[in-house]
Amino acid sequence: MTTSALRSVDLSSDPITLPPLPPWKARLHTKLNQLACSPRIHRLFAASLLLGVPGLGAYAHLIEPTWLRVRRLTLPVQNLPLALDGFRIVHLSDLHMGSLVPHWFLRKTIRTACALAPDLIVLTGDFVHTRPEDGSSLTTLLGELQAPSGVFAVLGNHDYAVNYPGDRGMPGVETSVIRALEKAGVTVLRNEWVALCSGKTPLALLGIDELLSGRARVSPLHTIPSPYPRVVLCHNPDVVPFLPPNSFDLLLCGHTHGGQVRLPLLPPPITATHNRRFWGGLFPQGRGWVFVSRGIGYTWQVRVAARPECAEIVLTGR
Repeated sequence: MTTSALRSVDLSSDPITLPPLPPWKARLHTKLNQLACSPRIHRLFAASLLLGVPGLGAYAHLIEPTWLRVRRLTLPVQNLPLALDGFRIVHLSDLHMGSLVPHWFLRKTIRTACALAPDLIVLTGDFVHTRPEDGSSLTTLLGELQAPSGVFAVLGNHDYAVNYPGDRGMPGVETSVIRALEKAGVTVLRNEWVALCSGKTPLALLGIDELLSGRARVSPLHTIPSPYPRVVLCHNPDVVPFLPPNSFDLLLCGHTHGGQVRLPLLPPPITATHNRRFWGGLFPQGRGWVFVSRGIGYTWQVRVAARPECAEIVLTGR
């Protein structure tokens, strides 16, 4: 059902069109992205945390960003075939290789995912931070991932080097990331689906391409036979309003980093999404569920009440 992800994506049907940002907002995004790429700015930011609020700043900068959480969820799925009861998925998102995320922490995360021995591993984008050369280490890192039903991925906005609708990005990032993933044995889904597990009613896994890039398409949903349970991957949870009602059993996303900084028990003051409801965690949606991972990496090295997470999700018909 899939072809090489490096082949051109069909952009001729059912485009998901996001309104472009006003020019001033686009300029602001560009300026903030330039600041985020400056090592000097990051040093000043770290100093302000450590010296400005010493105890909390040290925790937020040095402890929580690499304090991995394994989050375990058991989700009921309507009409799940008996053969798929207990099917286990490990979900990772937002590695941000090439940023300040230490390699030892990324390796620890991958080994944690492998140790869970799931049936399926899925990755929901932002593998690199921005530059094409950031993908050069991905193959070695992700080559350890193995699961009986395979390892699948969708791309994130950083994998296209885009930060807002209409951003032209940076040529070469997408190609570099896809090649690195495919060399690692990871199948990249770009508006296409695969049938997993043998039997009369297999599990349908659909990957929707990145939303801000303008390449996301919904039409593949309509080609999945109705009895199949449906797991959908998309980097950005803002895709939810574009999906037909009751068209999926589980939607897995990332992108938000859980807001990175928030007061416990409260949503974060800033999210990376238009719909602030989907800032992180599990949400019922129609007949199914939306799970938004808090991710692994970060742009700015700070996390408060938003620990990086590796999610283990068990599907059950009970």
